[in-house]
Amino acid sequence: MKPVLFVSFSGGRTSAYMCWWLIKNKADEYDLRFVYANTGLEHSATIEFVNNVDQWLNLELVWVEAVVNPERGKGTTHKIVTYETAAMNGEPFEAMIKKYGIPNTGYPHCTRETKMSPMFSYKRSLGHSARAPTAIGIRSDEIDRISSDAKRLGLVYPLVQWTNATKEDIRHWWAEQFFDLEIPEHYGNCITCWKKSDRKLMTIAKHEPHYFDFFDRMERVYGNADAGDAKRVFFRKYRSTQDILALSKTPFKEFVDHMPERQLDILNPMDIESGCGAGSCEIE
Repeated sequence: MKPVLFVSFSGGRTSAYMCWWLIKNKADEYDLRFVYANTGLEHSATIEFVNNVDQWLNLELVWVEAVVNPERGKGTTHKIVTYETAAMNGEPFEAMIKKYGIPNTGYPHCTRETKMSPMFSYKRSLGHSARAPTAIGIRSDEIDRISSDAKRLGLVYPLVQWTNATKEDIRHWWAEQFFDLEIPEHYGNCITCWKKSDRKLMTIAKHEPHYFDFFDRMERVYGNADAGDAKRVFFRKYRSTQDILALSKTPFKEFVDHMPERQLDILNPMDIESGCGAGSCEIE
């Protein structure tokens, strides 16, 4: 009997490529189980892409969503949904905020509660350990995002440990396929994620400020949830959604999709981003 390898499909190009690579190179060695954890804040094009990849590669993809228990001391579990029934209005994310408060650089619990915990719960429901081996879509050019706790968590990184795949490699590969992720890079995954660079956030806010409506409502309704007297906001430097919207109305150089990475000034504070730990939330 082949050992089981769970595969975390985040909904981006890199993790989709990882799914393809694993099927082509490791299906004889592992019983591959593909899982997508939906937060409810993904772009609609991401949901379409996930479904298209599932059908194309015959992943038999399992869609899970977080079920947040409001009782203290009770952990997040999961429920199984489908492409047709997946949350699209942030419901799992809001449930997480209601209990744990607004996530930000000081309280980075969103990936833990909306991706990792439901994934662990799903694995336990099948009789596996929560730490059963799970493949994560991190590329060889972003090894700094590999979890320092990977061994304990059972995380493996096929595009780093078993092959080498860079952002450039994967973009060229997708250009040769008959479909792609039809979404600009800066809109990827949770559209207004606080982990994105200021440049990406301000570019979105300038052109489609309605995408910030959910975060704005979260700050107004749950700003004090699990925060005591110190009201929480999402963005770096203790900035609120309204602060980002205001900044988008000032002069700045917008993010340009498919800009070669070397053209971005990695020392410019406008381009600083945060990693997502074990559960990749990035479009690539």
